[in-house]
Amino acid sequence: MTSVELPRWDALPGDAERCIDDIDRWAMALRDSDVVSAFSESAAGSIRRLAGVELLDSLENFASSRWDFRGGRERNLAAPSTFSERQAAAIDSAATMLGLAGTPGPRRTAYDAVIMTGGMVRAGIVKPRYLRELTDHGLEWREGVFLGGFRPFAGDESELGRALGVAGGNEFDAMTTGMELAFGLGQPESVDPHGVPSSGLAGNSVWREDSWGWNGRTLRVVAAPSSRPELRRANTVDTFRFWAARAHGIRSVLVVTTPVYVPYQGAGAIEVFGLEFGMSVETVAVSATASDLGRHTQLFLPQHRAQELRSAVHGMRSLRSRLVATG
Repeated sequence: MTSVELPRWDALPGDAERCIDDIDRWAMALRDSDVVSAFSESAAGSIRRLAGVELLDSLENFASSRWDFRGGRERNLAAPSTFSERQAAAIDSAATMLGLAGTPGPRRTAYDAVIMTGGMVRAGIVKPRYLRELTDHGLEWREGVFLGGFRPFAGDESELGRALGVAGGNEFDAMTTGMELAFGLGQPESVDPHGVPSSGLAGNSVWREDSWGWNGRTLRVVAAPSSRPELRRANTVDTFRFWAARAHGIRSVLVVTTPVYVPYQGAGAIEVFGLEFGMSVETVAVSATASDLGRHTQLFLPQHRAQELRSAVHGMRSLRSRLVATG
């Protein structure tokens, strides 16, 4: 099966038009796959006549009504779901075609910064492992930055964290442990805390940055504050924007994330790093070798892929709107 090329931002003339074309092709590939009709033949018939922004609007409405298994909960607390054999096969096929099941490695041999996105406890371990893997194979970079927050562990994360060697109980602890394990780090050389992590809304304004020097490069672990602390913790775009506003001399960014999140987080990275800060942006998935945690390896089931297809549609729709608006 041929994969659809995902949007990227080269910070060159013509990027906006190319990105809009890439988004539209991605949306049409989703439209023409079996995944919508596997859930609703009538919805598939209506959507099949659409293209462009109207298609993305309809896909988002459909995905929100059919593929939201979280209901605001953490991903590992999402309600279990049962799919027919056809639905499960259609989800897995679409995920592979649309970039949620892995990507090729980086296109370039050098970037100013590599940004790893925070997430569940496994992400804290596997993403720095992949950066080290890329580095050992010759990738050049000046800053390796792990972006996340102080989200407390939920569900099975505490037990899993202990099994993976995480000393602590939140996302920042997992990111720090992953960096230490991958790069053999000791105590950070610089610690810049702003507030004390706490539960509830008060903790949403807290931020911190720890940094180390490593072989002439800089490694950072950053917990970012929320742009809406009265409502929620920091989301992916909040973390991107917080780091980019404080970065200096960064013109090219490689974003590293878990395979299933690549389309959504890649779209957000272009919105922030590309459109707002003028950086070139490429997003890649962590390799299978770096993701291998033995019996603790994350398994992505059809419900996870469908949930992130929903997120991907939302991200593509948001990016397309920004591209059109900035003309």
